[in-house]
Amino acid sequence: MRREVRGVLLALFLVPLLWGLVTLARGASSHGVPECPGLQLGEDGESHPGPMRRGYTCAVSYSTENGRSTGTRTYDQQKYAQEQDRSGLYWRGAGYVAYGAAGLAVLTAAHGPYRPLWRRRPGRLPEGRS
Repeated sequence: MRREVRGVLLALFLVPLLWGLVTLARGASSHGVPECPGLQLGEDGESHPGPMRRGYTCAVSYSTENGRSTGTRTYDQQKYAQEQDRSGLYWRGAGYVAYGAAGLAVLTAAHGPYRPLWRRRPGRLPEGRS
């Protein structure tokens, strides 16, 4: 197989493998206190920056037309949503890593020194033999 094709195939499997490792790292680093992606309102109805606390409400959707939140989550709902997102990151990351690793294993087996017998190139005959 030509070198250009091997490079393309290598990239085809190496990029998802690396992206899977990054995705797994993102899932592992998202533990802890829930973070509000939008406007965080305290029990008093005022905006509170910083980590989310019990009793706070997170405005996850915000309408720019009327300036009001269109979707809110409580602390427990936001924590559950982030746990679901983390689980999704783990599954996607594992899928990318499995795809990349399997592809690299097949590519290595097909082009490496341990080719299957039916894929081996015939060797030269020693000098003096026809």
